[in-house]
Amino acid sequence: MVLLMSLSGCTGVVDSDEDTGYTIVPVDLEDTPVRSSGSPMLTSYLDCDELEVELKNSIEEETRTNLLQAVEEVYYWGGMWIEDDMEVAQSSDGATSSSPQPRQKGADFSGTNNQEQGVDEADFVKTDGYHIYFVDDGLLHIMDVPEFGEIEHASTTGIEGNPVAMMLNENSLVVVSTVSSWNIDSDDKLAESMGWGGDWYGWRTSILTKFTVFDVSNSTEPEIDRELYIEGSYITAREVSGSVRAVTHTWMDIPDLQTWINYPKGYWDSDVTEEERLNMREVAALDAIGHNLEILDEITLEQILPQVHERVGDDIITHHMSENDCSDFTAPEGALNRGYTSIFTIDLTSEDLDYEADHIVGNWPLVYASEDKLIITESAWDWWWFWNNDDFDEATNIHTFDISEPGTTIYAGSGRVEGTIQNQFSISEYEGIVRVATTTGQWGRWWMENPEPMESHVINLVNIEDEASGLLELREIGRVDGIAYNETIWSARFVEDRAYIVTFENMDPLWTIDLSNQTSPRIMGELEVPGVSTYIHPLSDDAILTIGLGPGDEETGLGLDWGHTRLSLFNVSNFSDPQLTQALSVSPVSDPSDGWSWAWSEATWEHKAFQYWEPKEMLAIPMNTYRYNYYYDDAGYYHYSYDWVSKLMIVNVTENGLEIYGEVDHSQFYESDENRWWSSYNIRRSIFMGDYIYAISHGGITVTSLDNLEETDSHQFENFDVDNVNTSSEEEVTEEDKSEG
Repeated sequence: MVLLMSLSGCTGVVDSDEDTGYTIVPVDLEDTPVRSSGSPMLTSYLDCDELEVELKNSIEEETRTNLLQAVEEVYYWGGMWIEDDMEVAQSSDGATSSSPQPRQKGADFSGTNNQEQGVDEADFVKTDGYHIYFVDDGLLHIMDVPEFGEIEHASTTGIEGNPVAMMLNENSLVVVSTVSSWNIDSDDKLAESMGWGGDWYGWRTSILTKFTVFDVSNSTEPEIDRELYIEGSYITAREVSGSVRAVTHTWMDIPDLQTWINYPKGYWDSDVTEEERLNMREVAALDAIGHNLEILDEITLEQILPQVHERVGDDIITHHMSENDCSDFTAPEGALNRGYTSIFTIDLTSEDLDYEADHIVGNWPLVYASEDKLIITESAWDWWWFWNNDDFDEATNIHTFDISEPGTTIYAGSGRVEGTIQNQFSISEYEGIVRVATTTGQWGRWWMENPEPMESHVINLVNIEDEASGLLELREIGRVDGIAYNETIWSARFVEDRAYIVTFENMDPLWTIDLSNQTSPRIMGELEVPGVSTYIHPLSDDAILTIGLGPGDEETGLGLDWGHTRLSLFNVSNFSDPQLTQALSVSPVSDPSDGWSWAWSEATWEHKAFQYWEPKEMLAIPMNTYRYNYYYDDAGYYHYSYDWVSKLMIVNVTENGLEIYGEVDHSQFYESDENRWWSSYNIRRSIFMGDYIYAISHGGITVTSLDNLEETDSHQFENFDVDNVNTSSEEEVTEEDKSEG
C-alpha cells in the first residue's frame, strides 16, 4: 500500500549565502488542511483496507502537525478475533458463606459509593458483607468477617503488575491490574506476542490492562479462572447484573516514527541567522515527513491495532482479527485519530466466562453507566486539530450502548454537544433521556489573545430514528444555557428530574435546575457560597451534602483554602431558593498551624472515599497530614523525621446540621521515623458494618465500635515491613553548612 500526501511548494533551491555557505531552500509548510466536523455516529469498518488507510492518514497528519509546530517553535511535543457483539440497534414496534440471616448490602453493611443504583463501580476495596477484598502494592488481601466487629486474615495472593481495581459478583472476583511492558520477562511467551525480539523490535504498547478472574468461594485459597491482557491503559469498569464492562484506551507504538526535528550540524552556530535556522527547520521537517511516510507504508494493519492476549497455563493465545474482518472497529465520520477506546465485556454468570471486545477509534474517554445504558464521551477532535484552526470550537461526542442484556454491549447511537464535560457526574441517563452538563468557551486555548468567554449548559438528548438510515441517533430535545458566565463546572449531580451544578471563579454558586420538562429545562435557583464544592451527595429531596474547599479569605470569601476540607449542608426543599444550612471545616489535627502541612481528604476528588451511611446518618471521610521535624545533634549531624497523621473522620449528618462524632486513627501504623513515603500510608476507604466501622489503609485494617469509638479488632498487613524502608538519613553537617542553610 502506498500512502499519498501532498507536499506542494517543497522543491527548488536558491543560491547559497555567500557569508555562511548555507543553502536556503524555499519551503511552504503553512498549508494546514481545514478540517470538517463530520458525524459523531459510529460506523463499523467492514473493509480492513479502508480502516488501514484512515488510520495511517491520521497518524501521518498528527506527526506532520507536531513537526510543523516545531518549525514555528510555537510549542513542542516532543487465533480467532474475539466475538463481536457491537450490533447497531434498529428502532422497533450470594453470599459466599451461609448464614440464617444473610447480610444485605445497604441494610447491614455499606459498599462502594456508586453514582447510580444497581451499577457497581470498580474500586480497590470490595465487600460482600462476609469478606473484605483489598488490592494494594501488588497483593490481593482477603479478610474474613465472622461477626460484625471482627476481622480475620484469610489469604494474601500476589497479583501481576499494579492492581488498581476489582469487581465482585458472588464467588467471582475480577482483579484489574496495569502491567508495564518493560516488566514482562523476555522469556515469557507474552513478550513474543507483544512484539519483543521480532522483526519489529520493541513493545507494541507500553501498558497492558490485565484481568485476573478468581473463584473466591474458598477465601483461604482463591483460584484463578482466567487471565486476560488487553493492550492499553485502564480507564474504569462497571458491573451490572453479573456483567463486567471495563474500558481501556491505547495507541500503538510505531518504532522510528518521527515527531521531532533533528537539527542539522551547525544549526546553533553563532553566525547563523534566524532566517537560516527557520529554513533548516523547514527542510528537516520535510525530511521527517518523508521518513514517516516510508515507515507507515511498511507497517501492517495488525501492527497498529490493539490485541487481546489470553494466558492458558504457560502458553499465550493472541486473539487478533481474522482475514479482512474489521467489523469490531468503529469510528465517527472523519475522526482522524490514532487512539482506541476498547469496551471489554466479561459475563461472570456464564460457566465458561464468555467475553467480547469492541473498539472505537477515538480520543481519551469519560465513562458513565446506568442499569440499561453505557455512555462513553470523548472530545470530538484531538488537540492537534486546533493548530491553525482557531475557528474550530471544542465539542464532545456522546456514544450510547444498550447493556440491558447480560453479556452483551449493543451500540445504540451517538450525538454531539458543544463544549467539554468535566467528569462522570456531568453525565446521566434517566427514563431514556441522556443529560449532560457542558462548559463552552475556548478557555483551553492558551495561545489565543481573546478566547470566547466560558458558559455552562445542561442539555437533554434522546435516541431518535433517522428516517434515511433507520438507525438511532442521539439528538438534542431541550437545553438550558447561561449558567455561570466566565466560570467552570467543579461538580454536578443529576437526581431523577433535578440537576445540581456548582461552578467556580472566585465564589461558589450552587445552581438548581428543573429537568421535569424534558424539552424545556429551567434554572430554578442560585446560591453564592464562599469556597467550592467538588462532590455533591443527595441526602433526600430536601437536602444535599457536599465536600470541597473553604474560602481562602474568610472576610471576602474569595479564593480557596487548600489547607482545610469543608463539608456543606444545603436545604433544597424550596428548589427555587436553595439555602446553606451549615458549613463545617474538618481537620485531622486540633491545631493545623502547629507546623503541619496542608491537610487533605481523598474524598474531595474521589467519590469512592466518601462513605455516607444512611441507617446511622453518619459520614466517614479520610483525612491526612504530616509534619517535618529536624534538629542538629551535638556532633553536628543533621537528623530529620516525619510525623504522620492518618485518620478517618466520622461526622453525624442530619438534614438540620453537621457535627463531628469522632475519629479512627491509623497513625500508629506510621509512627516510626522510618516511614517517609506518606503518600502510600493514608486511610483510603471505609466500610460500615452493623454497629462498627472498618477503616482500610496500606498499613492495615481496624475495626471500631460506633457506640463508644473503641477499637474491637485489627490486622496489620505483613508486607508492611518498616524495617526494610529506608526513610531517614544522617549526614555530617559542618558549621559552615549550618550558616549557609
